[in-house]
Amino acid sequence: LKPFWLKRCLHPSDSRLFLGMCLYSSLRRLNAKLAQRPLAAAVTFSSVKASGADAFTQSVLEGKKSLDRDRLSVFLVFGCLYQGAFQCFLWTRVFERIWPGRSFRASLSKLAATNLISDPVFFFPTFYTLREALHSQVLDVRKVVPTALRKYRENCLRDWIAGWCVWVPGHYVTYFCLPLHLRVPWAACASFAYVCLLSYMRGDVNKEKSVTSPCSLTPWRAFPRATSHDLVQYCLLG
Repeated sequence: LKPFWLKRCLHPSDSRLFLGMCLYSSLRRLNAKLAQRPLAAAVTFSSVKASGADAFTQSVLEGKKSLDRDRLSVFLVFGCLYQGAFQCFLWTRVFERIWPGRSFRASLSKLAATNLISDPVFFFPTFYTLREALHSQVLDVRKVVPTALRKYRENCLRDWIAGWCVWVPGHYVTYFCLPLHLRVPWAACASFAYVCLLSYMRGDVNKEKSVTSPCSLTPWRAFPRATSHDLVQYCLLG
């Protein structure tokens, strides 16, 4: 807050300039702290984003009176371990060793590798396995993994296309515009809407048992009440 004497002395345009300088200074300090601890920043941003997105989806989009804690824990663990720790290591260490620098060819290679290799091979199998383990409360890997991969195989094409619609342009910003320490925080902020979509599509196991053809629904009524398969197909058909 500005002192009283400063409010009286500053012209409105000067006041806006002063606030802009304060905001710029605050952002510079935040950027410096993120650069000092990129892993901690990645884990914090991703954990808060993933759990917050699912809580928003359950309470607002789905209108649930009480949150499903098992489902919420799926996204919290997923955001912390995969989206935070693993992606920070993959994007800032592995990819930079394979395609160093910020040339057009290197950035395009990282974008393609993320959307065509990282997400289909690591992202979705990890999510489906975590979800299956937490929902079934079975710790036997021999039972959890095959079941999770079977469900992933049934939904993979729809999940890939839904992801590419968001992350081809999203990761253009990630690799072409941002420094290393801001890549995961940017993805965490930009993916809030995508995680809401993923949560609505794949978060509730019971929803996947009932599938209704989107062709029988009008465009204005299909989206709010669509099942997980309906939502994806409606996005594809729309």
